[in-house]
Amino acid sequence: MSRQDERSHFITAPVFLAVGIILTLILLPRNIAYASIAIVAIGDPVAAYVGGEHGQRHVGSKTWEGFAAGTFAAFLPTILLVPPIIGAIGSLAGMLLELFERIDDNLTIPIGAGAAMFLVSVLFAMKAL
Repeated sequence: MSRQDERSHFITAPVFLAVGIILTLILLPRNIAYASIAIVAIGDPVAAYVGGEHGQRHVGSKTWEGFAAGTFAAFLPTILLVPPIIGAIGSLAGMLLELFERIDDNLTIPIGAGAAMFLVSVLFAMKAL
């Protein structure tokens, strides 16, 4: 399972994905870690498919259509794991990292989405005090 441009060298995407998942499982509360994994597992491939097949408005090599579809698809499973506002912020953060990819998004999406959800959950808890 590799793209044409990956066949000439070692494929790093699975390694980055494993590292991103392991770090979220170690560093974050269980529900946020699971939501982060759902965001990368569902949102990233949906964004790639929709952007590749139906994308018209480009942001670098990515598309707004892929971003929107990935964000929506990533959000759906998060509502089973975290409050909807936290899931929405995590999905948005993860797909923004996918859209403006600087480092492999298989690493940055779970860590970034998880960090965003954790920070929002801490801020909401502080406001409740």
